[in-house]
Order: sequence, then structure tokens, then C-alpha cells
Amino acid sequence: MTWQPPREARGVPEPAGDLAVGASAASGERPGIALVVVRNSVEHDARVLRAARTLARIGYETTVLGVASFSERRAVSEAGGVTIKRIGPSSRLAWAVYQRISHLSPPEPRVYDEGATEAKSAAAPDKNAKDAGASEANAAAASTASGTTAIKGVGRRLLRFAATLAYYRRAIAVVRAMRPDLVHCNDYNTMWIGVAARLLAGSAVIYDSHELWPDRNLRQEPRWWVLLCEALFVRAAHRVITTSPAYAELMAQRYRIAEPVVVRNIPEPGPEAPEPGTLRPRPERDGPPVAIYVGGLQPNRGLEQSIRALVKAPAVKLRLVGPATPAAFRLELERLVRSLGLEDRVELSDPVPPMEVVDALVDADVGLALIQPAQLSYRLTLPNKLFEYALAGLPILGSDLPMIARFVNEHELGMTTDPEDVDAIAAKLEELVEPARNARYREAVARAAIALDWRRERELLVDVYRDASARA
Repeated sequence: MTWQPPREARGVPEPAGDLAVGASAASGERPGIALVVVRNSVEHDARVLRAARTLARIGYETTVLGVASFSERRAVSEAGGVTIKRIGPSSRLAWAVYQRISHLSPPEPRVYDEGATEAKSAAAPDKNAKDAGASEANAAAASTASGTTAIKGVGRRLLRFAATLAYYRRAIAVVRAMRPDLVHCNDYNTMWIGVAARLLAGSAVIYDSHELWPDRNLRQEPRWWVLLCEALFVRAAHRVITTSPAYAELMAQRYRIAEPVVVRNIPEPGPEAPEPGTLRPRPERDGPPVAIYVGGLQPNRGLEQSIRALVKAPAVKLRLVGPATPAAFRLELERLVRSLGLEDRVELSDPVPPMEVVDALVDADVGLALIQPAQLSYRLTLPNKLFEYALAGLPILGSDLPMIARFVNEHELGMTTDPEDVDAIAAKLEELVEPARNARYREAVARAAIALDWRRERELLVDVYRDASARA
């Protein structure tokens, strides 16, 4: 396929609607075929859907290849003119195994009773001094439990390995059947498909590293193996892109490659979005101010700390919006809320479609981005929630981590704090919801939002596709 620039770049007005048809399709030629690969169920992955719409806009016949989940089992669906296909279990037995794998996730630390556990431990009598026999029995039981845990760990790894092999086998079969001109691989766990596409179909391959996979939250693969594979992937891909300037700099140094292009996770405006820099109208709302978090409900996102901070910020309510990963983590958060007696002040809401996220934020008062510095990937992250809050007109309370603090402080969008200090979080929350201060920050957010335009990121992405196609 000969690459054609977007219609607007050639001085041709775009037709009405979400997507423009590329010149190759309009002239009757076979449009280029693009495959966007991601290992999730797609419906809540805004970055993947934006990439697919961009490819469709410049003339590619675009398919997103995801995986089935318990919330989305459809093998084929459509979103914004883009076809989504999902690889999933093909029988009841396969679904049962899939469910078993999901329940074999490594147990997360219990977050709801840390204080009670410490107090109980301090108050407990010394059983070793009173009953040596009981101590020996406890030790034997602990040894047995440890052995059982080790066996379960081996079983978990074997099941996951088998599921991964099945996924790659079926995804590569899709590549062989489609023979795509371009493959956009989202994250490390799809890049073996990209390697296969380059070898089997001569595809142009994009490696889109959403995070630092060797240093990510809840990583399960050995780090040395991830580093070894990623060193291959960044060379097998025709172009590498990522989400944070700090990620790009580190990847360039780590693998001795040209610095990846940074395509930020700025939301794509909907048809009724106001002009950049215009404050969105806020619906009338009674009651106390609301702090909101949008994104995955996962460990190390500052969710536990935000809940605990409400005890010391009694004027504030909290709303958490997003899917839980792992699913059991939502139950842990609910237990924490109950243990602190905050049921009437904390709301856990289901995720909303990507194009509706900004609209779902506008009635809140503060957006939370209290990422914990648990891994290097989190310490250097520039999360999409920052852009979503800014476009919704929300002042931000963010972690004092390099990229988050730079974004918030450079544009005076709110405040930053130590994300592990519950007292500091509570104090900053109360400052940010104070009406006069909140209004001043909203004005600064509106000014900064002028520069947060997805169209700029889209043109960067189009240039990447053009260059990768030329190299291939």
C-alpha cells in the first residue's frame, strides 16, 4: 500500500462523521489492512480505540484483536466504525479453565484491617512461652500451608503458560489469514504477534509500550526474561512509541535505541465537547464536595490511602470509577470502607465507556492521581487520568512523582503530595475543595486545557504509521 496523508493534511475537507475515508479506499484500490493487537477486552481501552480510529481515518481497513472476558464475551463487535474481534475460550470446559486461572491470581495483601492486625499482634500473649507444644503445631501447620502455596504457585504458572501459548497460537493464525500491512502491538504481551507478523507477512510493526513492562505493577514474569525479550522487541519493531517522556528516555538508554515517540493519552473529544479552554458547565448538585478517581481499581493506585484520608477530611466524599483488577480487590476496598464506617461517603462505580469518561467527571470537585511509587513504571508514569481531569475542568491532587508533579505544577492545576501520607492527603483535599481556592484552580485548568488537544497526538501517531510503512 502507498501511504496517503490524512485528508486535512492534503487540503481536502473531512466528511461529516467520526472517521474519514482514506484516499486509497476512495479511489477503488484495495485499502491497506491494519491490525491493532491488545490483550484485554478492548471496550475500556481508550488508547487502543483511538489508535484504531486513527488508522481507519487515514484509509486502513482496521481490525482490533483483543481477548474475551467475563464482562465481554462477544467474538465480534463494532465501535466507532472499527471492527473488534476477540480471542476467547471455545467451549464450556475452556471457559471453566479460564475462570480457574483468573481465580488463581496471586493473593493481594488485605488492606482493610492493617491497624487492627497490628494492634491485635501487639496485644496477643506470648504463646511460645505458655505452650511450646502449640508453637510446634503452629510451625508444622505453617510449613504445610507453605508447601500447599508453593504447589498452587506452580499450578498457576503452568495454567497461565498454557493459556498464553493458546493465545499466541490463535493470534498468529489471525495474522496468517489477514496478512496485515501494519500491526500496532499494544504492550509487551502482544509483541510476539508483531514479530510473527513481520516474519510471516512482511507487516510494518509498531511497538506501543504503555508502561515499563519490566518494572510494572503486578508483573508476574521474571524481570530478566522481560528485559531480554523487550530488547528484541524494540529492534523487531519498525517504530516504538510510549506514553511518558520519562519512559522514552529510559528505554532509549536501557536498550541503546533512538528515543521512542511519546504519544500522550489525551482523550479524543466527543461531538459535543466544548472548545478547548472553555469551562464545562457543572450540573447542580447538593451535598458535600466530591473527590473522584477514574481508572483501574488496582493496588498501588492510592485508593486505600484516599479512603483512609476521609476520616480526617470529614467534609469530603469519594467516588471511585473503574474496573477492578484483580476482581477481588474491589471486595477488599469495600471491607476497608465498612471497617472505617464510611459507607455513606464512598461510592464505587462501574466503569464508563472511554468517550464518556470526561463527561462523567464534570460534577466532581477534585480529581485524584495518588499513584504509589511501588515500581519504577509507576514512579515515572504520566497517566491518562491527568488529561481526563484537566479536560473535565477538575483541579488535581497528584503524587509528588516526577512526571505527575511536573504536569500539575507547571500548569498550576492543583497540588501534589506524598501519596503514602494519609494526613497530608487529607489536608490537601480540604484545601482543594475550599470554594474560592477551587474556583481559582478551575480557571487555571481551563487555560491549560487549550494545549491538551488530541489532534496533535494524532498527527504524531500518523507520522509514526507513515514512517513504519516506509521502513517496511
